[in-house]
Amino acid sequence: MNTARIATILCAALASGCGLTGPSGPNAEAQARLTAAKRLWQSQALSDYSYVLSRGCFCVLEYREPASITVRGGKVASAVSVASGEPRDPAWYETVEGLFESIQHAIDDDAVVIEAQYDPVRGYPISVYIDVDHRIADEEISYQARALTPIR
Repeated sequence: MNTARIATILCAALASGCGLTGPSGPNAEAQARLTAAKRLWQSQALSDYSYVLSRGCFCVLEYREPASITVRGGKVASAVSVASGEPRDPAWYETVEGLFESIQHAIDDDAVVIEAQYDPVRGYPISVYIDVDHRIADEEISYQARALTPIR
């Protein structure tokens, strides 16, 4: 065998042993699904859109209630309560990319439960539940996103 072929085989063996050729570990499936969904989302190049976001958490009602989020230029431009029509602080809300980041942080932090479903057409997270540690009370969070509409 020539030296170049041996080097290629060694590199491949080292990469596969370190999980570099694909996700590995307890949240490997969550990582693979997240990566595929992000690719689908990014392929659409949407920077202006609206969607409805609601959360489940041990937090104030205003933070949990459904809000219509408007994203312009990849940043949250406005947020309005679906129930009352009252404006909400845009800093409380995430873009779709922010939802992806929340899932990635949970994966990176080895959360004990990461359940995520993604829109089959657009790829954005439509239902997410994260429990960082079973031993900690009230740190769980869930997100539901729906009615994503591009703004032209």
